[in-house]
Order: sequence, then structure tokens, then C-alpha cells
Amino acid sequence: MKTKLIKNNSDELIVFLSGWGCDEHSYKDMKSSRDVLICWDYTSLDFEFNFENYKKIYLIAYSAGVFVSGLIKDKLPKFSYKIAVNGNPKLFDNKYGISKNIVDIFKGLNLENYMDFRLNYLVRNSEELEFFNSHQPHRTFESCFCELDKLENYYADSYNVVDFDKIILSDEDKIFQLDFQKEYYKGKYKILKNAAHDVFYVFRNFDDILSFADM
Repeated sequence: MKTKLIKNNSDELIVFLSGWGCDEHSYKDMKSSRDVLICWDYTSLDFEFNFENYKKIYLIAYSAGVFVSGLIKDKLPKFSYKIAVNGNPKLFDNKYGISKNIVDIFKGLNLENYMDFRLNYLVRNSEELEFFNSHQPHRTFESCFCELDKLENYYADSYNVVDFDKIILSDEDKIFQLDFQKEYYKGKYKILKNAAHDVFYVFRNFDDILSFADM
């Protein structure tokens, strides 16, 4: 796992578990009044961080990061508040997770079809696509495919599940189906309206995610 600590001279920390195929560049303009530990690339689950200097620690897990939070649960601290965004612990479940059809689309991505995929599945319109492209990860397809294979292997083994305090679900998510997520999370969710799977056109800083979940 790769990590980057963004320091804001705060005694509070947000641990952000990003989605599949992401990296630090995807969130280069995301601000916070708190320190932020951005985590990505789950090809390896090696994870080490000293949490001792923080009075409050928050977890924001996005997309595949919701599943990964359970894989590294024993390495994580006690959180003041835990938020899941457009993700499910049953990552490859055909109902609650990513369907086999979507996984096959992931595995078929290439330079020719990647823009269409982004527009059809990750964002809502060309304006959001332009924003997404200006924050696109600096990763190769090979790197992303390797990470996807590892996630599938992790899923085949037993793993823990994090008990999130609140779940944020986009009303136009085409990766995780909204009705099934509402069924799974049983009232612990808040609906983010006019939003696709990628929520970082709507949320421009991490503190806004915490505020929205706690409203």
C-alpha cells in the first residue's frame, strides 16, 4: 500500500482509503483543516503509521477502500468517526458489490475505451469528466489490473468488516447499485443527490465529507 501524509499542523487526522486504480494525484486539490493520510494501491497490504500524536482520528473509505478497511482493520487505530462512501464490504458480491459484468468491463479497459468508461460509469457529464481528467491517477493499466487481481484474491479469503457510523451513497452510482446498498446498510446511509460514483466533483475537500455525513 502506498501512502502520503498531508500535514496541516493539526492534532486531528483523516485516514482516507481511496478506490481501485486511484493514487495521490486523484485528490491533489482536496483540502482539509486536519492532517490527511491518503492511502492507495492495495497490491500490497503493508501498512504502518504512528497515530499516537492525534487526539481525534477519522476514517473515510471510498469505493474499494470500504472493503480494504476490513482487510487492515487490525492495523488501524480507534476512530472517532467512520464514513464509507460508495462502497461495500462485499466487494465482489453480484448483488451488493461490483457485479461480474462491471468487473469484466474493468478488465477490458484500454486507451481506446477508457474515456467512454469514465463518462458512462464514474461521472455524470462532460463537465465532471473534464474535472476528473484533470485529476486522473498517474498509474498504468498493468498496475491497476494487478491491484484488481489482488483484491479478488483477498476477497476469496476470510476478512473483517468495519462497522461504519455513516454511509454516503450517490443517487446515480453505476458501479454499486443504489437500491442494493440501501438494503444492505439498513438506514445508516445518507443520499448524495446529483452525484455519480466519483464524488470528488461534489466534495472538494475532506472536511465537507465529514460535515455532510454528520448533518
